[in-house]
Amino acid sequence: MGHLEVNTVSYYLPDGRRLLDGVTLRVGEGAKVALIGPHGTGKTSLSRIISGELSAADGAVTRTGGLGVMAQFIGSVRDDTSVRDLLVSVAPPTIRAAAAGLEQAETAMTEIDDEPAEMACAQALADWADSGGYEHETFWDVCTVAAIGIPFEQAQWRLVSTLSGGERKRLVLEALLRGQGWKGLCL
Repeated sequence: MGHLEVNTVSYYLPDGRRLLDGVTLRVGEGAKVALIGPHGTGKTSLSRIISGELSAADGAVTRTGGLGVMAQFIGSVRDDTSVRDLLVSVAPPTIRAAAAGLEQAETAMTEIDDEPAEMACAQALADWADSGGYEHETFWDVCTVAAIGIPFEQAQWRLVSTLSGGERKRLVLEALLRGQGWKGLCL
């Protein structure tokens, strides 16, 4: 199961101003918590520190179990992100790495279709399979049907910007909360 412990975390803005000073909290298994406060008090920065996206100036963060993170803003009007890209972005690190390798190999094949490019693409497909990528596509099908009412096969290349804000959030929450037999924490 999972827990989160934030121990005397401090964080300074790039201009040197202190944003967080000695933040300490513990979230135990099965607990539901909300981080509430006025604009500009460091809620997003603390979430980014917990997820590992930012480093604290002082203190420590300890996590056990899984950690799902949903960005504050998911896709914008001028975003070229596909539904597939969005789902990959909230997938476990092994899936993200295999997806990046597959995309790179497929792009290389469109530029130079030679034997080394074909072999690299074949290896990337094998890596995708070994990482559980095809199983994740089946899982993503459940998520897209639940969130936006269409199968992953139809939804995967659709631009996230064509979804409403609620559909975007619902899709990410479906992936985070249904994923990994959910035993972790979700930010």
